[in-house]
Amino acid sequence: MTTVPPGIRVHDRVDDLPLDELAALTGTGALYDSPDWLRYCEQSAAGGTRHLTLTDERGRLVGLTSLRIVPDQNVLGLYNLASLIGAQEPTEELARRGLFPNGVAAVSGAHCVLLTAGDGGPAERSGRRRLLVRAAAGLAEDEGCRTVGFLYLTDADAVRDVSAVLGAAAGPPFLAAAHTELTTDWPDFDGYLGTLHRSRRNKVRRERREFLGSGLTVRVLHGTDELDETTARLQLAVRKRYSAPGSVESVLADYDHLGRTVGDRVRVFLCERDGKPVGLSLALLDGDRLHLRLVGFDYDATGSDFAYFNLLFYEPIQWGLEHGIRTYSFGTGSYPAKIARGASPVPAYGVVRWPAELREAAAQALAEREAALRERLPQLPPAPFSSASSPFGTGVPS
Repeated sequence: MTTVPPGIRVHDRVDDLPLDELAALTGTGALYDSPDWLRYCEQSAAGGTRHLTLTDERGRLVGLTSLRIVPDQNVLGLYNLASLIGAQEPTEELARRGLFPNGVAAVSGAHCVLLTAGDGGPAERSGRRRLLVRAAAGLAEDEGCRTVGFLYLTDADAVRDVSAVLGAAAGPPFLAAAHTELTTDWPDFDGYLGTLHRSRRNKVRRERREFLGSGLTVRVLHGTDELDETTARLQLAVRKRYSAPGSVESVLADYDHLGRTVGDRVRVFLCERDGKPVGLSLALLDGDRLHLRLVGFDYDATGSDFAYFNLLFYEPIQWGLEHGIRTYSFGTGSYPAKIARGASPVPAYGVVRWPAELREAAAQALAEREAALRERLPQLPPAPFSSASSPFGTGVPS
């Protein structure tokens, strides 16, 4: 790096981090901040991940952030900064405009790793975050990135710190997405149903009744050992329906990465007809939280048996009630189905520094994108930031 802030080190591999000290930063044990998950993301990114650590004057680890260098459009839309503003040109044109390569401080799961030790007060933690953000932005520049962003921040103080560091070159913080979560305060499935509107409650009962009477059966698998080409094709059928890329080989590689890194946390709700897999949902155990990560279906074999809703919602909820799960995380997107079944949206914000010639258009596109998302999700709380006084202001108090 051209300028390295005091105490910052850059690591290309998770296993180069001081793993014995990470507990000071990840005291809650959250999956998406864990070394195992960072290993998974590192393998999935094929060497494009950088981890930045911050140590204090006594040499203690007091901060961590992870940055992904994205060379082209071959990345999920959640981490494609060009797609955030509707830029659809070929990679070569987007590169000419400064959109590729770019740096994205976000990991799989729509999560931003921006951790500081909890021993300091708010001002000290803010200072540590700002050092990490400044270092990550500088590293991205040194890697040839004119565009760099921090995505899926859920902590308002962290958003303010990122925005303060990226400064006027970044537009105001924007609503990047909404996570959907269902938190239990009921003892059984009937208690869950009691939280729903009467018409929805009756519909869920029908969806559950028809599924259970369809001849379909569900097994809960621990780990990835039984996942194979058949289950990969189930996933690809869903991707094809939504025009998402993928191949059997890429899905099998993902199974391998999951198994090597977080295999003990994987739970698969495998749906079978006469012993043949025809649907699945894959979840990740995170303490008393369950992340529902992906689904796959043979649409011809599951027909009108409501397999989608049962595998994504009702079977995991029923299993979770028996295994101490308190919160179900359903990820981003497909909001109407998730909200109708009791989930609540949790806003996740982003701050991106764009090339100068794109800032005005990016600010406009992101404002329109946020307005559309808020119209779809009126349950979202207002942004905890003051409105920007100019299109290029930070939009947050300094």
